[in-house]
Amino acid sequence: MTKKEIARLVYTNTKLSLVESQESVQATFNAISKLLVKYGRVELRGFGVFSVQKRSARKAHNPRTGEEVLVPEHETVVFKPSKLMKAEILERRTPKKAAKGAKTKAAATAKKPAAKKTTKKSK
Repeated sequence: MTKKEIARLVYTNTKLSLVESQESVQATFNAISKLLVKYGRVELRGFGVFSVQKRSARKAHNPRTGEEVLVPEHETVVFKPSKLMKAEILERRTPKKAAKGAKTKAAATAKKPAAKKTTKKSK
């Protein structure tokens, strides 16, 4: 999904014009960026948390040459979705897969009739 597509969704769900929708989406993204610079964390209840995390220096490999490269310490932005968002995504995206997976798992773990054990008694 692109910023234009988000703006179009805002346009169809509000009384804003398409240009106003694009401006409001851009303003929202700009505000999140500015707040991350200032505070290092932006919490949107029911949606998730954007935060700045420090990544320590590490060694990596250039996939093309195989050469070892030192990646310096840096900061990056991470996003952690809220429990509400996770639940909604799982509910909307996995019912078909979960039902299909559950059937195959149930079939695989179904108990087969146990074979009768025969033991000889020694006298």
